[in-house]
Amino acid sequence: MKKFAVIIPAFRPMKNLPNYIQQLIQNDVPQIIVVNDGSEEEYNEIFLQIEHLKECTVITHPINRGKGSSLKTAFTYFLKHFSYLNGVVTADADGQHSIKDVLEVGNRLDTIEEGFVLGSRVFKKKYMPFRSWIGNRFTSIVFKLFFGQYIRDTQTGLRGITTKELDWVIPLNGDHFEYEMNMLIQMIRKNKRIICVDIAALYKKEHTSHFETYKDAKLVARAILNHYFNRTESE
Repeated sequence: MKKFAVIIPAFRPMKNLPNYIQQLIQNDVPQIIVVNDGSEEEYNEIFLQIEHLKECTVITHPINRGKGSSLKTAFTYFLKHFSYLNGVVTADADGQHSIKDVLEVGNRLDTIEEGFVLGSRVFKKKYMPFRSWIGNRFTSIVFKLFFGQYIRDTQTGLRGITTKELDWVIPLNGDHFEYEMNMLIQMIRKNKRIICVDIAALYKKEHTSHFETYKDAKLVARAILNHYFNRTESE
């Protein structure tokens, strides 16, 4: 049996989410926590199918609060009910993360007692949307310039977090995609152990992302600048 739980923030999830979760269970993942982040009624059937699984907990936000808020809700629930496990693996509900890669990150997480595991996508320009390719390349370069460490995939949603780190991760600022950037910056600032595991970059023809290019990119950029200049002013 694995020693990690899988957390899935879900806003308008893919139709095969129940099958995805079943595959995780079949591969000995002991607990899956899904946060329905204000999805419309047409998605109720998907959540009904998974909430009856004994290995799965569904938590519902009545309105859409954002990915960061969903992660915080799930982390808090995990600490209350499953803190005996070694940690959590966060995965997206839109099919970007294969079962194989989720398990790879989780298995690596199970070998450490503190720190983080990042699922780092192998970016190949011809296989992914240009905006995603250029956005990730640019963010990695800026992150290196500001914080001194090159992270190939700064925006990965597939992350392993040991239980020991969650107490300081939960209170971090951000309710949307900037929350994950704030987390990454604090990993560097606190000199935390970071292990990167290569994963596939999956972009299906019908893939839809809830990352709003301009709105969320602005939030991520603001998070980087705020951390950088706040540090500079305090030095």
